[in-house]
Amino acid sequence: MSDTCLCIDLRTAAQQLTRIYDGVMAPSGITVTQFSLMHLIQRLDGPSVKELAEASQLERSTLGRNVRVLEKLGLVDMKTGEDARTRTIYLSRKGLKSLQRALPLWQSAQSQLLERLGLEGRQQLEETLKILTTPLTAPTKSKA
Repeated sequence: MSDTCLCIDLRTAAQQLTRIYDGVMAPSGITVTQFSLMHLIQRLDGPSVKELAEASQLERSTLGRNVRVLEKLGLVDMKTGEDARTRTIYLSRKGLKSLQRALPLWQSAQSQLLERLGLEGRQQLEETLKILTTPLTAPTKSKA
């Protein structure tokens, strides 16, 4: 049995990757996390908070905090949705410009990491991530 924890190892790797992307994307003024969320908002074309939470697989409270940061930075606008209880999220003009500035920087980081992995490494990583993100089945209780 290994002494290392897969969860901690993966979290450490994810944090390091985030630092790499953030470093490359620093000239754009946004982080890779903000970029990802803004890209999703643009793709969904005015999602509600609920729709964005589902698409991003973030808890609504976490998503709400992240969207409020983007709103304070002037990168997104919140508008009343079809009913008064629903809020939709759109990129502001400033947000769209920031996303456009960030895209080539993100592509550069992505390309560098894909080159480091190689085709076989990327395929292995994708297969491994698919396995690891599939929910575990509950252990069966043994009869004693």
